[in-house]
Amino acid sequence: MKICITKLRPTAVIPTYGTPSSAAFDLTAAETTIIPPHGQGLVPTGLIFRIPENHVMHVFARSSTFAKLGLMLANGVGVLDPDYCGPNDEVRIIMYNPSDAPVTVEVGVRVAQAIIYPRPQIEFEEGAAQGPSRGGFGSTG
Repeated sequence: MKICITKLRPTAVIPTYGTPSSAAFDLTAAETTIIPPHGQGLVPTGLIFRIPENHVMHVFARSSTFAKLGLMLANGVGVLDPDYCGPNDEVRIIMYNPSDAPVTVEVGVRVAQAIIYPRPQIEFEEGAAQGPSRGGFGSTG
């Protein structure tokens, strides 16, 4: 699959896979960003993605992001829809800093990873509950 990418600035990095077997590609900071203590900030990637119709891009934390930077994805998982591809639709990574000190994310630092999946369009149909009750939330311990 080929994905069209628009670079908004020269510091933007076209995503790459860390190894030939990597499931996700890395997203890199295109601008130095300071994330305040106990606060959040948007780290620009400098990229616009044209995701094919009936697909979705999910953005996840890299396993080393918290260990190396002390930052977390503020929204857990990011979702990029196919229609988010206009000239102002830069992918930005929202980061949360749980520490007591500001954290500087430098240009070129890999801050997140992403995977593009096929996305079926679901139709919902109302109906009665099926099967026996398992006891609700937390029922298996």
